[in-house]
Amino acid sequence: MRASNGGFTLVELMVTTALVGILVLAAVPLATNWVYSSQTHTARTQLIEAYSLAKSLALQNPNFIALPAAAAGLSVTTDGTNTTLLVCVGSAAAAGCVSNGSSVKWSTTYSGLVATGINTIPVTTSTPFTLDIDNRGEPITSANYILSRGGSTNNETGSLY
Repeated sequence: MRASNGGFTLVELMVTTALVGILVLAAVPLATNWVYSSQTHTARTQLIEAYSLAKSLALQNPNFIALPAAAAGLSVTTDGTNTTLLVCVGSAAAAGCVSNGSSVKWSTTYSGLVATGINTIPVTTSTPFTLDIDNRGEPITSANYILSRGGSTNNETGSLY
């Protein structure tokens, strides 16, 4: 009678390693897609929150701005690493509507790896986006956005109105 040493054979170990490798290879694209989808969803949530805050600020009209001028504004800029959203009193194109500017009331950032396009124009380091809102809480121009990261299946689209 032969004694058993209770270990694994080399063949069993190789088969197990191969199966684990195949499962990992199958999971990586799914995990990557999930991360990209999560990033675009976070960007959409922050963009809508910024727009809602700008609209609320415009309705409060703290500087008593008369129509048709902007009571509040939303500025979207990127440095390639991060995309910054600023909510400002008055026009988003005004000098004080920059990071740490005098008219900024709220700001946030999200990953610059999420490509942001508004009205079919991509927001780049040289092409920021500004949206002004009048004292009735209505945008002076309409804005449709698309946020993308890692392929069209992860795109987030919508309108700011």
